[in-house]
Amino acid sequence: MLWTGDLRELEPGLDTPVSYRLRYATAEGPCSVPVSIGDTLFFRPTGERRCIACGRRVKKLYQNGYCFPCVQTLAECDLCIVKPHECHFHLGTCRDDDFARVHCMVPHYVYIAWSSGFKVGITRKGRELRRWMDQGASEAAVIAEVPDRKTAGEIEVHIARGMADKTNWRKMLADESGPDRPLLEVVQEVQAAMDDAYRGYLVSDVKVQRFTYPRQAEFALRLTALGLGSDEPIGGVVRAIKGQYLVFDSGVLNVKRWAGHEVVADHVSASCSPAARAN
Repeated sequence: MLWTGDLRELEPGLDTPVSYRLRYATAEGPCSVPVSIGDTLFFRPTGERRCIACGRRVKKLYQNGYCFPCVQTLAECDLCIVKPHECHFHLGTCRDDDFARVHCMVPHYVYIAWSSGFKVGITRKGRELRRWMDQGASEAAVIAEVPDRKTAGEIEVHIARGMADKTNWRKMLADESGPDRPLLEVVQEVQAAMDDAYRGYLVSDVKVQRFTYPRQAEFALRLTALGLGSDEPIGGVVRAIKGQYLVFDSGVLNVKRWAGHEVVADHVSASCSPAARAN
């Protein structure tokens, strides 16, 4: 199958292993196709770039697909998105109050997950499964529920004094063994050390969610970051998919990083290959 469109982030599905759809946008609207290990997939960049928010054609994109004017004006591009403890809604300086009421001034979870190691993170209540799959977590658990994003961010900063709050993508992709100690044990330690100001938000009935990701056995993982910044085609046989990464023999592509970049994609599903038909 040959298609042309502006890339969007991968869409994970809660299956065993996690399933994925490759999303892209065309003049007719949003589209998506399933992508699996064993598929043959090549991307040829056209050099066109369009903002994922306003559709403006630009020479450069920022923050995973936004044009500079949108980065400067949209609430979803403000600094408080990556530093939620610095939320300034209460000061009356939010870029978009309606956005804040829907995305920030609603219940949030604080969680502990194993991706490249144990890490703390936050997510809007109801989006936790998507968040964990996007990060390539093999295990995760909610440890606290709070009324808004700012409070979640404050707890995250408190816990991050003794635990990572970011994922190392190379370690995440290389990891096949999972946590080196029980997640519940780590959660208990974190909750026991919680500041008194936040103890009322702790979850008592902690449940661990586990994920597996599609990966071919016995292939040589090459942790080279591939990109779409030139007109050279990239891709090959999909050997693994995890988080927002497509893994090929030549390296790995962070699909979300290249959102808004137009590509011509040549995609042959493993189920449609000559070898599959012969079987």
